[in-house]
Amino acid sequence: MGAVSALTALGLVLTAQVAIAREVAPAPNTPRATELRQRAQDPERLAPFGLMLDAGVPEGAGLSVSFRPRREVRLHLGGTHNGIRAGARAGLTLLPTRGWLKPALTLELGHARPADARGLERRLADRTQLPSPSFERVGYNYASALMGFEVEMPGRLTFFVRGGLSFLELYGPGMKGLDEPFQGALAPEEARPWRVRSLRPNAKLGFLLSFG
Repeated sequence: MGAVSALTALGLVLTAQVAIAREVAPAPNTPRATELRQRAQDPERLAPFGLMLDAGVPEGAGLSVSFRPRREVRLHLGGTHNGIRAGARAGLTLLPTRGWLKPALTLELGHARPADARGLERRLADRTQLPSPSFERVGYNYASALMGFEVEMPGRLTFFVRGGLSFLELYGPGMKGLDEPFQGALAPEEARPWRVRSLRPNAKLGFLLSFG
């Protein structure tokens, strides 16, 4: 599901890029043409909004909207999918320099909820799905700090690569309320709540289509 969603979103990004590239040029020496020339001289100030598609660890594939209130700051908010369940994240990116190639520092917070007892029962009762109750009941929170660089490409498209560290907290709620015969599908230790924290490397790459 995560890969399919990422490919679908990438197709939307590329389609939007083509549509922008085909915009009809205004007549020369008009106010619109002058405005476009001024924007071309300073492309970083003309597109405060964006659509960001990326893939990485631990959040999986992500699709976010971004807002750039200042040249040096970009905010983003969106959803993620790790192949098992959806999550949400928010973050900011600091861009201290200008140019088509520039360094970037990104800070992110993310969360994905585990399945509850009722959701897990529905999952176990559906024989058409693979039996993965242990993965279904794992939720996670994370805080990430990443450094990397961004490359501005034609058509308001930006490519980025980032790497860093994530503080990751995996947790599972207690499943003592699970009805029979579903209780038998879990080991005794799985029925108790648990929580594990760790520091892990993080890496991601993606694209940002700017507009506005």
